[in-house]
Amino acid sequence: MTTYPDRYREVSVTDVDVPLEAEFLRPLLTSRPVYRRSDHMVVRNGSRTALVRLVRGPTAGLFSTVEDVELLAGPDETAYLHRPDVDTGVPSALLATAAEAPGARCVVVEGAYGHVSFVLDPAAVRVHVLDVVPPGPAKLLDQLQRVLETADDVPGVELVPHVVDLVDLLPEPHDPAYLLPCRGGGMAVPGTSVSYLDEVPPRADWTLVGCARSRAIHDHFYGGPVRQIDMCPRTLAGGVDVPAGEALLTKCCLFEDRNEVDGRTVVTPWGASFGQLREALATAATVTGSEPWTPS
Repeated sequence: MTTYPDRYREVSVTDVDVPLEAEFLRPLLTSRPVYRRSDHMVVRNGSRTALVRLVRGPTAGLFSTVEDVELLAGPDETAYLHRPDVDTGVPSALLATAAEAPGARCVVVEGAYGHVSFVLDPAAVRVHVLDVVPPGPAKLLDQLQRVLETADDVPGVELVPHVVDLVDLLPEPHDPAYLLPCRGGGMAVPGTSVSYLDEVPPRADWTLVGCARSRAIHDHFYGGPVRQIDMCPRTLAGGVDVPAGEALLTKCCLFEDRNEVDGRTVVTPWGASFGQLREALATAATVTGSEPWTPS
């Protein structure tokens, strides 16, 4: 199980001149007090690093006694990385950095502002993201990545992109005329006639490239049958194979103000706010059926 501190203020750092083994660290670290918020200590001897858990005793003011220590990771399984551009208070950033030391069971990161944190047994929650282009870049994927840059209250997440190019949904050879939801998407289909639903053009013998909402708008203005290629990400997400213990996140314009959960799939509104996306990521991390992380 992946473990990292809830806040980096819970991590102390010290340099010692004894071997980084429990029998040597225990008498040393129990002989002196620690700050009352310290739950773990990164212990360094030269270029070697170990991680211990502190068993705190009584607290007097700002400091606590240390009754015992538990060696969580020794120097042969711990890596120490200097990454001044990484906010170590953000779990996803911490987990992504840990991937740079694939052989280490414990990765200690000295990041932005000189803050030090760690991740033990790193394994990010894998969240598959189904999005469509154009327009590009894929908006949902891009916004989720931006949310994760500051999401200090969301478990460490690794986004797995599944980006569908709408042109790839069209048959070969192309139909002679297509009706797209709007011009803003920027989709081009060479050799065909392209119209845009939001401009309400004169009715033609076209194929509608759109979702259920586009079909409802088409029915309102034109009525009657129409050929349709469904481009709804929620529908397309049904073709994504999501392994057990992982989740899928996509979007649908039928939802305007809320997220929806269907098993291990989280669906967010097409124009979701950053707050809704943050909530969707947190939900996706909890519907995987596993316990991927433990804040210490």
